[in-house]
Amino acid sequence: MMKNLTYRNLMIVIRKIMKKGYDFSTSERLARNIFCDFAACPSGKSIEERISLILTAEEYTAEYSK
Repeated sequence: MMKNLTYRNLMIVIRKIMKKGYDFSTSERLARNIFCDFAACPSGKSIEERISLILTAEEYTAEYSK
């Protein structure tokens, strides 16, 4: 279970987000936001749960490009 923002944990989260269809720079931005949100409220959802809430790139485009 990830809790701290380390280079290794950041890269793991980036790779998981990239599997959802995002490019590296977008994945890095989303991953850093996940860790910032977790630091602000550590008693809330875990890092893995926050990753699962991210839409795939196709779903995001379909939803917000209207």
